[in-house]
Amino acid sequence: MRGEPQSGAWITQEAPEVLRPYMVTGNRTRPNHGMDLDTVLTATHQTVPADTLQPEAAQALRLCHGQQRTLAEIAATLQQPALITKIIISDLIDHGALAAQPHAEINTRSRHLLEDVLAGLNALDVK
Repeated sequence: MRGEPQSGAWITQEAPEVLRPYMVTGNRTRPNHGMDLDTVLTATHQTVPADTLQPEAAQALRLCHGQQRTLAEIAATLQQPALITKIIISDLIDHGALAAQPHAEINTRSRHLLEDVLAGLNALDVK
């Protein structure tokens, strides 16, 4: 039949160490907390036993120690889809290990500066 995989076509022996994203999240598909890609995350002083964390969660927590990170940065570093990273981060927020802050609004002065820069770039006659 057309469209049906050949026997064993879905099984890959080339990379057995690769985990499917749903395995990282324990089959969960939704985070407990709403976040955007530009949500800023900061590590708190709350400790979480390392043996209770998935490797991806431990790495995300290390990334946020001493420096604020966005969800997009963490997803890129973990090499995980944004939704999977949101679930991992949401678990860390539930444990009290991370704090999330919505992205900072651009203040009026910065917005005018960015608009001036954009106008200048548009004025360049680059062909």
